[in-house]
Amino acid sequence: MSFFSLRILVLLFALLTCFPRYGGSYQTIGEKFLFSDKTAYHFLNRSISKPDKYDPVYINMVIRHGSRYPSKSRVQAMSKILEVLNAFFPVNQTNNTTFRYKGLSLPWNIPADVRNAANKELSSLGAQEMYWIAKRIRAKFPEIFKDGYSNTRYSFIGSDKLRSSQSAVAFAQGIFEHQGPVGISKYQPIAVKVSGPAGADQILRVHEACPKWKKMNAKISQNEYAKFMHGPQVQNVTENIYSRLNLKSKIKPSSKDVMELFLMCAFSTQTDSNDVSLCSLFENEDLKVLEYLNDLKMYWSYSYGRKINYRMACPLYVKIMDSLLQYIRHGKPYGVFQFAHTGTVLPLLTLLGLFKDDLPLRADNFDRQNNRTFRPSNIVPMSANIAFVLYDRRKIETNHSRNGDVKQKRKMSTMVIQVLVNEVAVKIPACNGKTYCRLKKFLDYYSHIKKRCNINRICGRLRRNCQNVRKRAGKRGSD
Repeated sequence: MSFFSLRILVLLFALLTCFPRYGGSYQTIGEKFLFSDKTAYHFLNRSISKPDKYDPVYINMVIRHGSRYPSKSRVQAMSKILEVLNAFFPVNQTNNTTFRYKGLSLPWNIPADVRNAANKELSSLGAQEMYWIAKRIRAKFPEIFKDGYSNTRYSFIGSDKLRSSQSAVAFAQGIFEHQGPVGISKYQPIAVKVSGPAGADQILRVHEACPKWKKMNAKISQNEYAKFMHGPQVQNVTENIYSRLNLKSKIKPSSKDVMELFLMCAFSTQTDSNDVSLCSLFENEDLKVLEYLNDLKMYWSYSYGRKINYRMACPLYVKIMDSLLQYIRHGKPYGVFQFAHTGTVLPLLTLLGLFKDDLPLRADNFDRQNNRTFRPSNIVPMSANIAFVLYDRRKIETNHSRNGDVKQKRKMSTMVIQVLVNEVAVKIPACNGKTYCRLKKFLDYYSHIKKRCNINRICGRLRRNCQNVRKRAGKRGSD
């Protein structure tokens, strides 16, 4: 694939993800840009089948932050790798040692915007993802947003990470555009509440506050991820990359370094500079192997690989359901939007029993996983979102108060619930495989989650004193 063709694919990708009149998934342009949980947002532009004679009245969304820049530690690691690689290809030499492979030329340097960005800062693409998701949600459920913004009607909550608050602001712009009191553009300021301090957030980053999980996750180097990393598939990819670089005989091939190249390629599709030439090193078959390697980490760290991965998401589920019941009792809020991370969204999806395959992901069954449902590239890309939408039986007459809020009796018996994942209604185990069912049936099915949600028993005693917690928190952690 030529460099020009690669740029065209990236442009098409941006159109698919950013603009509501375009829809689709990566399958429409091949699998060149599937990077497990480091994939930029994509969605299936499908209409939502709503229950007849019901109106949407409430929505609660958990949203992963948008596409972003890499961490400072990743940039530093990549700089060290490039220092070694570029040493073999000096510029301005008479022996013409500059390396070219498809769209890539070496020496290659990290773009200035990547070097200068704040740690894991939201990129322009990430802000666009949030904005357009919000625009589409508002268009699909206009009844929920017919009243203007107030802190009591709509709640925005984020983890303490910069990318979470940036995502919340961009999302709110899409919901309340041209409806606020500020300036010619009628900008609407919103309040973004923080769910908890770093290392002690029991809702949106509970994995960082969960001692048992952290202890188990520290052993990830000994599990299926490590086995596959040192297995024949990844080793074959590693050999291929070093052969393409003409360095196989000059330097010891490193699978870890190849994985860093893969991740920097992934982030290149998300950053403002959009220099994806590094991706030319990888063929589709290489990407499938490295995607699976990262999928193993997601499966065993945040999903079905271990019970603690999803059991620790129970406080988030309980909070969502409590807010939903609060709406039934008091009529507010109409919408709750929580902005978090992979380690928030994926455990919640798993807790609900979604995207579960009969065959678990292991290092020894890669060849049997081509049609797996559990594929983070599609489930938890950047800006991944899960929405709980509450419907009420349509009423002919309603009485409106002065401020526009509806005063009417709300009963659980008249309520129906629907779950959307990345803007698509999914079949819910609680609803016998249908995309919506009675709220009571849903709550009864998942009642065990609340009954067994003793987070101190699940995790050990959680961190409550945030003093020095920031220093102890992992440098990379959940994205």
